[in-house]
Amino acid sequence: MRETNTDDRSEAAGALDGGTAFRRRACRGPMRPALLAGVAMITAGVVALVPGSGALPEARAAGTAGAAGSRPFQAMQTVLDDLVQAGAPGAVAQVRSGAVTRNFTSGVTDLVTRRPPRPDVHVRIGSVTKVFVATVILQLVAEGRLHLSDTVEQLLPGVVTGNGNDGSAITVRMLLNHTSGLYDYTSDQNFSDLFYQNPFLYFTANDLVRIATSHSPDFAPGTKWEYSNTNYILLGMVIDRVTRHTYATEITRRIIKPLGLRETYLAGHDPNIRAPHMHGYTRSPNPPNQIEDRTRFDDYGADGEIISTMGDLNRFISAELAERLLPARILHMMLKPTVAAGRAVPYGLGIEIVPTLCGVTVYGHVGEVYGSSTWVAGTLGGRRSVALNHNDDYTATPIGDTNQAVFCPPRGGSGRPPKSPAHPPRLLPSTSADHGRPPEPHPGAGSYQVAQTPHQTTPR
Repeated sequence: MRETNTDDRSEAAGALDGGTAFRRRACRGPMRPALLAGVAMITAGVVALVPGSGALPEARAAGTAGAAGSRPFQAMQTVLDDLVQAGAPGAVAQVRSGAVTRNFTSGVTDLVTRRPPRPDVHVRIGSVTKVFVATVILQLVAEGRLHLSDTVEQLLPGVVTGNGNDGSAITVRMLLNHTSGLYDYTSDQNFSDLFYQNPFLYFTANDLVRIATSHSPDFAPGTKWEYSNTNYILLGMVIDRVTRHTYATEITRRIIKPLGLRETYLAGHDPNIRAPHMHGYTRSPNPPNQIEDRTRFDDYGADGEIISTMGDLNRFISAELAERLLPARILHMMLKPTVAAGRAVPYGLGIEIVPTLCGVTVYGHVGEVYGSSTWVAGTLGGRRSVALNHNDDYTATPIGDTNQAVFCPPRGGSGRPPKSPAHPPRLLPSTSADHGRPPEPHPGAGSYQVAQTPHQTTPR
């Protein structure tokens, strides 16, 4: 277990200066209890949001929560060590506060060599991908090439139809904030079984939408809120249609290259991860609870295919919240809580809104795929941020403790963050995985034999 401390003023000057997540379970499989626990912590902020309010929740400057230097984030190492003690093979995190960057690691990269993780390891970020996709969509809105009121039928004629699904009643805004009512394709039992048997199956975006629309909608568009990965598959298709380029091309051109995210890329149908990388671990049902390496799979899809590093994720979320990717007016819309069924939901347009115990509001996203769980968040203005990953999908992601350690650091004492309260009731449906896989039909998705097929797949 290690902590490294770097003063990256030169990097910040080059990559971050110059400008003023909801969850994707990147896993084609069931939603795991570990993810549910993490998502439950996010819902603690519901009571702090004001339905119908045009103002963003107040976000105190994170820098006021603790003095600069070596003490503010010492609790972050404790969070990672506790995570490994709880069962995660390994964990990595990076904290940024102004020009100061700290890297933290604990545990091992893989269970065979038992090498400690490097701070720059590549990981699958799952539904954190949704923030990238939402950003491109909102850039197109800012450019006047797209409107939040545009319907799916206008943009993608005939794609969402049948079984009570009506693309003419679903808007771009509804896709972004998960109020479309569309069935989450990852909850389809046949899909789950197929991917369980062979994680390298090749699915196109149209395939995934057809799976979703083979079911009736969960509710009438705009009347409720429920997380559905189908929404972001469709948003990827919208980007393709409006720009005449793939969403991967647009994310790369508009976000990855301008921010210098050299270690971030869209995997496509390549099941491999660039070195160095964390191995991902999941639990097997046969024999029960056996830990299996589930590093390689085909995770194609706009709902969660990106691979990145903690450093790149921090650069991205900091730039996002500092108005470097979206104009202030559009960013304000992105960060505004969704109002559904008369109550505020702590989810904006592709981003989660999380009040902390010390009163600081942070914005980010959680992402889970087979063998990989990620949390990234930052404060408005982008001055302070955190990115964390652990290389399993069965240990609860410590979102509350991470936020407490980073955004509410103790002024003295042992450096152990105050424990977050018991997880409140889940906001997300049990049938929807972070990246939205189904409701755990198998105790450990990804325990199947790896078939030698031409296409290798990565979980959502």
